[in-house]
Amino acid sequence: MDETASRFAQPSLLIIFAYAQAGLGHLRVTDALYHGLPAHTNAILLHSQEASIGYLHHLTSIHPVTRALLEWLQRGEPEELFTRFYRHVLRSNTHWLYEHMAALIDERYEMPTTVLIVATHFGLAHQLAAIKDKLSREKQVKIILALQVTDDSPQRIWYVEGADLIVVPSAPTQAALAAYGRQEGLPQVHFAVLPYPVSPLLTALLSDADYGQRQQEMQADSPTEIQIAIPISGAAVGLTFFRQLIDALHARSSRFHFQVVAKSAPYTQAFLRDLQSLPYVTLHTGTTDREVVEQYEQLYENVLVALEVTKPSEQAFKALVSPQRRGGTLLLFSHPVGRQEDDNLAFLQRHRLLPTAETQRALWEYAAQERSLSASESALLNKALTWRGLRLPDDPVKAADLIGWTLQQGVFSQMIRCVNVPQPDDPAPQELSAEGVNEFWKAVSGLLGS
Repeated sequence: MDETASRFAQPSLLIIFAYAQAGLGHLRVTDALYHGLPAHTNAILLHSQEASIGYLHHLTSIHPVTRALLEWLQRGEPEELFTRFYRHVLRSNTHWLYEHMAALIDERYEMPTTVLIVATHFGLAHQLAAIKDKLSREKQVKIILALQVTDDSPQRIWYVEGADLIVVPSAPTQAALAAYGRQEGLPQVHFAVLPYPVSPLLTALLSDADYGQRQQEMQADSPTEIQIAIPISGAAVGLTFFRQLIDALHARSSRFHFQVVAKSAPYTQAFLRDLQSLPYVTLHTGTTDREVVEQYEQLYENVLVALEVTKPSEQAFKALVSPQRRGGTLLLFSHPVGRQEDDNLAFLQRHRLLPTAETQRALWEYAAQERSLSASESALLNKALTWRGLRLPDDPVKAADLIGWTLQQGVFSQMIRCVNVPQPDDPAPQELSAEGVNEFWKAVSGLLGS
């Protein structure tokens, strides 16, 4: 980053981060990229003006019927038809955005010569791509649009014609999106396969003492309190599951302490009120998405977290961070919601950061039987040295049983030793790095020219 930092600090460069208020993931990625910039950069945030998008995201995530409809639209012919329709709607509804972008440029104290737009949501990306050339001509500025795909999922709506760069987490996603563009006869765009951007705060190395404490948390016979982070998604998916999981784990051991991060909203009030009197739960809340993201980072800055129970959303890519780093908790994934979360899990399994489906089923069965791992299961424990996470059963009591069994049988203590070095036969070792933020800015700096 040092070699390119001066390019981003130029007063003549205006950087605009464009994201949508659809859950916390897009904002988390935006925040990670922002914190990878040098100090005193001329950067501002731009989010969608559609006030209902957050509510729609919540509704389609938690309601079985709307969720089933969403998943139907994410695959096959329905996805193809929906993508064409939605792309047309987005690119035809740009008047408000053009006026807003023009005002952002005009109000600068020093008129920029280059505007770099970093988009973390396909909606604004399509709209910005549609107005980019007109805005460039009328304001006499160079406009660059870079898009960061926020899941390892080749959903066709992420193919944004007119983008200068689309960054994806894996080669299969790149290949699938490029093939879709050719199939549809869309103008070619440039793709880059780069490691997923994780917040620089989470990639900071731990001291030897702190890493030793994290290892102690994962020892079955240790008295050390086990800190479990539970970030509630922006759509507040799985509140009943999380509430019952907390009860079941606390009943198993008083070592577990829960750090719950959530947005204070009408649909989370009862859940938060229920937890606030429990001495083994610490709440971290905010009234806006941005406050919630900040609360999450402050939690990791102030507490040495060992386990995190989360959806396999963009949070899955913390698996790229080794346990020797601040954000390198062991990840326990609840039920995936939407195709993109299934795809994220597939990414982790390809790289052996997650057990195969067969091994995962075996772990569930062993836990249900309370089976002790013997010398004959040494191969399983050796496999665990590459794992950064596990999938949990949908039943919260069975999930608690799995967590307790995994702790007692030494699986967690093996996993906490993972160093995330790609295995010799890894199909794409370049996708495994905690330096995705730096890699992103290096790639984007090449678009700025000399």
